[in-house]
Amino acid sequence: MNAKVVTVDSSFSIKEAVAIKNGRFVAAGTDSEMRRWIGPKTVVVNLGGRTVIPGLIDSHMHATVAGLSWNSELHWESARSLAEGLKQIEAAAKDKPVGTWIVVGGGWAPTQFPERRLPTRAEVDAVAPKHPVYVQYLRQAAVLNSAGLAAVGIDRKAADPQGGRFERDPTSGEPTGVLQGVPAWEFAYAKIPRPTLDQMRQGLRNYFRELNRLGLTSVGDLQTGGVTFAHRRLLADMANRGELSVRLDYYLAPNDPGDELEQLQVAAEEVKPLPANDTFRFAGFAETLIRGTGDGDVLSNPKGFTVEAAAKEKFRNLLRFFAGTGYNFHLHTTQDNTARQLLTVIEEVNRETPFSRQRIAFAHLEDVTPETIARIKKLGGGVSVQDRLVLTGDSNMELWGQAKVRNAPPLRTLIDSGVPLGAGTDALRSGNYSPMLCLWWLITGKTVAGTPIRDSSQNVTRVEALRMYTMGSAWFTFAEKRKGSIEPGKLADLAVLNADYLTVPEDQIRSIESVLTMVGGRVVYAASPFRALGRSSQDLHRDSLTS
Repeated sequence: MNAKVVTVDSSFSIKEAVAIKNGRFVAAGTDSEMRRWIGPKTVVVNLGGRTVIPGLIDSHMHATVAGLSWNSELHWESARSLAEGLKQIEAAAKDKPVGTWIVVGGGWAPTQFPERRLPTRAEVDAVAPKHPVYVQYLRQAAVLNSAGLAAVGIDRKAADPQGGRFERDPTSGEPTGVLQGVPAWEFAYAKIPRPTLDQMRQGLRNYFRELNRLGLTSVGDLQTGGVTFAHRRLLADMANRGELSVRLDYYLAPNDPGDELEQLQVAAEEVKPLPANDTFRFAGFAETLIRGTGDGDVLSNPKGFTVEAAAKEKFRNLLRFFAGTGYNFHLHTTQDNTARQLLTVIEEVNRETPFSRQRIAFAHLEDVTPETIARIKKLGGGVSVQDRLVLTGDSNMELWGQAKVRNAPPLRTLIDSGVPLGAGTDALRSGNYSPMLCLWWLITGKTVAGTPIRDSSQNVTRVEALRMYTMGSAWFTFAEKRKGSIEPGKLADLAVLNADYLTVPEDQIRSIESVLTMVGGRVVYAASPFRALGRSSQDLHRDSLTS
């Protein structure tokens, strides 16, 4: 009660209070109207005028990949300087046994620092001389210190992996510690010990709680990067035990060399015995589903590429499998050129067997054109936009030129077209996981350095951005009738914010946090002054009514 409840219903109505029973919203209205729902066991929460929004939904995030290693890595997403990041490494070196790895995850960019650069091998050596250190920079590069280079076997004689480069000092030939390109950093990362399953379980719990802190309650989870059936069984067990504080709609992706169609068919059979409910649900297939059809990202592949005939034929066979089974699919299409090539194949298969039972997503599409948008809409597909340019926009300007970047992505064109449109982050390696940072970027078009990149005519309003991050993202998994707004009958997912998203100055949006997050009427995160609710969350979940 005593709140500003932003319902995100069809008229974007604002209410004063909301009632929850058995995990679902049962009513919303004025304080006086909601009083009739109060009974002897009701928990009544006075929100003191705070703003309530539906639980946010990230339509495209590598959540399991991030959570499995969350506890074993450092995180620079909130670091304000390179010096601050190096102090984190120094502190970790004092805590960890000599010789153990220190890893900095992705999700940050040098442009968020006043130094505007990566750390050097010498700087990392100075703060952690007796620990191998690995610092990830998005999907572009990694930096190793001297102990790290020795641990993975990179010296002046080491050959560069195909498609990657071990950067060397031009005078001495010694490795600088910078590993450029995916094959180069994957060579090193693959040699870093992985956490145990018990450690992974705790890492997942902590990562999801961190997402709850920022108002996130659901994720389109792209299970790439070595996520196995054993990890999915772990998640299923966590769901059964009530340990998942974020709803996971998970997508499968091929992980190994070989026949991708066969891999996905086997994976689909493997997950059938796993539970399927509103907390943990198989959503379909995603990412670069056939080798040779994915265009990476703009920093590594600014000019795009051509999908060869053999890859198109394999993609066509995969699409026939999807058309026959009704599975959703979520495609990695950074650039319009890639989407156009894949659309031609999809349209051919659609003429044979219409894609009438699934949701088709085109992810990223930073330079999508009106013509491609129209083709996606005619097909019945949608576009899932991620805020990767909030970290890379300054670099994109150099690669693409001002005219193209000023229109990337063309959000106003997408909104006005009426194509289904969701939002997300592509975290953790390719983006910052914060939905608030993404909302700020959608509205302002600025990078983390504060540079206004996108032309203001292509920005969206706060209302439109919030709808993208709730109802828009719910569309991709056929969940728009179950979640995404605060309306009777829907799952009781919400976040109480520490500032009014609709009225604070624009540049404060990126710093907003939740002080109370609920998933299905259960408190999953509570900060002052609501910490007591967090301690009693199990009672709230079982049999109470919250107003």
